[in-house]
Amino acid sequence: MPADVPSQCPECRQIDIEINEVPPDEHDRGEEWCTHVECRSCGEYREWFEDS
Repeated sequence: MPADVPSQCPECRQIDIEINEVPPDEHDRGEEWCTHVECRSCGEYREWFEDS
């Protein structure tokens, strides 16, 4: 998991963050695994991170 994944939502400041490791065959962001982060509280924050 990338080090820059937030521990709380930058939009609503809640800690209800869902973090999912996504394999290459389930996204269109290249051939590597990625991390998808989403706030379950407000739904406003969604971001992809490249795994390294």
